[in-house]
Amino acid sequence: MTLKEAIHHTMKKDERKTKSELLYELRFQRLENQRLEERLDRDIDDFADQRQLKYLENTALIDKAIRQTTDLDEMMNDLMGVLRAIFGCDQTWLLHPCDPKALNWRLPFRAVSPKHPIPFGPNDDLPATPDLAENCRLALETEGPVPLGVNNTIKDIPKEAQEAAAKSALLIALHPKVGRPWLLGLHQCADERKWTDEEKRMFQDISSRITDALSTTLFYQNLELNQDRLKHLSSQLFHAQEEERKRVAQEIHDELGQSVIAIKMGVENALFIMGDEAPESIRKSLQSASNLAKEMVEKMRRMQTSLYPPTLRDFGAITAINGLLNNFTNIYSSIVVKRGIHIVEDDIPDTLRVNVFRLAQEALYNAAKHSQADSITVVLDRLGCNLFLEVIDDGIGFNPAKTIRYPDKRLGLGLTSMHERAEMSDGFMKIESRPGRGTTIRVVWKLPTDRNGKKCK
Repeated sequence: MTLKEAIHHTMKKDERKTKSELLYELRFQRLENQRLEERLDRDIDDFADQRQLKYLENTALIDKAIRQTTDLDEMMNDLMGVLRAIFGCDQTWLLHPCDPKALNWRLPFRAVSPKHPIPFGPNDDLPATPDLAENCRLALETEGPVPLGVNNTIKDIPKEAQEAAAKSALLIALHPKVGRPWLLGLHQCADERKWTDEEKRMFQDISSRITDALSTTLFYQNLELNQDRLKHLSSQLFHAQEEERKRVAQEIHDELGQSVIAIKMGVENALFIMGDEAPESIRKSLQSASNLAKEMVEKMRRMQTSLYPPTLRDFGAITAINGLLNNFTNIYSSIVVKRGIHIVEDDIPDTLRVNVFRLAQEALYNAAKHSQADSITVVLDRLGCNLFLEVIDDGIGFNPAKTIRYPDKRLGLGLTSMHERAEMSDGFMKIESRPGRGTTIRVVWKLPTDRNGKKCK
């Protein structure tokens, strides 16, 4: 039977049906169409739900990689590994900078399959080529991902990517909050691949999370770099300060001190020559000048000791601190000074001796000027691999957080300088104080070996 004959037969058959039968079949057909539409809607909803679920799963993997390590370089490489697993590709990488005008590029972060390694190291410079520059330009000018390869419409794989065995690629520009843009890329090496719209959407969504992680990484890297620079600058500043103190102390001794001593000896010699025959007024004047010269010599010795005590250079920190406490007792006779020095000079490394003395000196004079204390205790001891200095007073106390954060008085500036000196010498300084409860300043240094010479962990 031909198609024409079949249609004619069906029309004849329908003509023999009643109106009720035709209306019933029409309603039945409508119900079937409605069921099909509902099923199609459910399939579409299910597909959307699955897509959302997949996105949440991938986001959870990204967040886990971010949280599971505190090493920033390791975190970024872990993220590249997660990204490679999500898309099932052979290579994932981050290129910097995403700048067509750059002289060279690097791939500091990457994850690759063992069969398809990238022939450039993380610190190797990639040569500036027109192909790579064009890729950067395309990524910067395109809102979404840029697919590359024979099955993609934008352009073919560049020569440098082909050297990394890539047959297809998917690129997107990242714009972190710190520094220049980066280029995030996926490489398919085992075979040619056409990236689906769904993969492109997923890649774009995930790239925003990678951008946030990259911003954090770059921010902390810059912060660590600035901290290292600041620490080096502080070290140089303290070193220059010590050298200047030493120079001024030496000039006081060699120039001013010797001159004043010469004046004192000259006046006393004049008194001796004149003897008892000199008028009383002249003798009193010369004696007064001699006493004044003697006082000046003592003041210059104290200045020299305060700037850079000769005992620190000649005998070390322990002797210098004991001399400091003796001078302090003479100046502040109303304050009782207690000593708890339980170590010998060899317990203090050469590199720490000046810093131990300076911190003890600053803490002691801060307490004398600001604490209104009746007694001050200085402790210097060694426990295992730790060397610690404590200066404890029973004075009026203060709020350390407020004083250090808002150093409007010399006390705050002095504490800030002490913190910097402790950190510069690889130590840790802690202040315990409350108004009306006195103050304890504690500085701890980790030493390379214990007293028995055993290496510390």
